[in-house]
Amino acid sequence: MTFEPTRHQLAFVLPESFRKAEVIFQKRLAQSEDVRLVVQPNHRPRQVVSTQALSSGIWHVILNWWDGRGQYWAEKDIVIH
Repeated sequence: MTFEPTRHQLAFVLPESFRKAEVIFQKRLAQSEDVRLVVQPNHRPRQVVSTQALSSGIWHVILNWWDGRGQYWAEKDIVIH
């Protein structure tokens, strides 16, 4: 996962075989501000989601995906200014 703060984007690469994917943004110290985005398969490995709507602060990002055989995840902390 690569956070591009000046573009307000989070980019990541998923295998072309993924069937389901979800990005969860969890604001640190504010449990009620979780944001969940579903990523639709589009036959492109690079996916991009906007972080424009997120409020300032530290966010924990969880990327979950499933390819029909197993479930996988990646995690990262980002800072929105």
